[in-house]
Amino acid sequence: MIGVFGTDKQTKGRFQEAIAKKSEAEGIEVHVRTEAGRRYSFLDVSDYPERVQGYASIASIADHAYYCFPSSGKLTAPDGELAVLTGALGLPGTLALFDGSSSADFAAASLKGTAPASYEVEKRESGSAGVDTSRFRPGEGYPAAGTLVYVDRAFTVKGVGTVALGFVLCGSVKVHDQLRPIPGPEGKRVDVKGIQVSDVDYESAGRGIRVGLSVRGIEASELQRSHWLDDGSLKVSDRLRMRVDRSPFYKSDIDGRDLHLQVKGETVPARLASVGRGLMEAALPWQAPIWEGMRTCVLDLNGKGLRVAGGATCVQ
Repeated sequence: MIGVFGTDKQTKGRFQEAIAKKSEAEGIEVHVRTEAGRRYSFLDVSDYPERVQGYASIASIADHAYYCFPSSGKLTAPDGELAVLTGALGLPGTLALFDGSSSADFAAASLKGTAPASYEVEKRESGSAGVDTSRFRPGEGYPAAGTLVYVDRAFTVKGVGTVALGFVLCGSVKVHDQLRPIPGPEGKRVDVKGIQVSDVDYESAGRGIRVGLSVRGIEASELQRSHWLDDGSLKVSDRLRMRVDRSPFYKSDIDGRDLHLQVKGETVPARLASVGRGLMEAALPWQAPIWEGMRTCVLDLNGKGLRVAGGATCVQ
């Protein structure tokens, strides 16, 4: 999964229309490109900079950041915030310079102190259909075993029942699997009746795939209160102990404050408190999947300027 980050909506639109086919426009926008039998999903949102949650969700589940330097050559505060966001979640990436508008040195200097300043530079025409997919590699930092699906939408389809739309983050999901809704009642399991990818039926789907799961054993209204499905193997908790890497561009204190954590797709309210030895604990209103080394980020949604306070790594 590739997150397409940038504020120049016209240039991004030409780029994505040229390289991939739009498969979904509601919520997270999904453009899909199939090459040599592999599916590449390019993810974007249309509500930035008014809301940062959509891009934060993408950054928390993407494998690669495609950072689009503005074609005007002028870096705005929202462009800078996106640069801080990709770094907070540790994303490798590409710095895209479109239509000869900026030099690599100028873009890197404008982004000094952020992750995209050190990204590999790609100079391209926004309407070109070519894209180097060799740099898009599966992301690291997930459990070696186990299945986790981030669910961003759940609804009822007449004649089908409950359907969950989401992204397979690790492992694979198969027809007849029994999955645990998180958060959800203790011992609750749902049966996977069917799997669709771009309206085509499949018996299974692996990491990085956008899926529609037809499930039995839960109503859509109940599943809407869950944000993930797993195979029951992951640890879940409403307390996350973590090491926080504050952004040098964020000036407010975070200790003892009610903020938000971006936990693998979902923006979760969290109260942060120092617990010693350079660690902080986040108290969540519900359980979330956690594992050693899980990357997240701290968001200050009411911040006057920068809303990304920094990145964090889960310590169990």
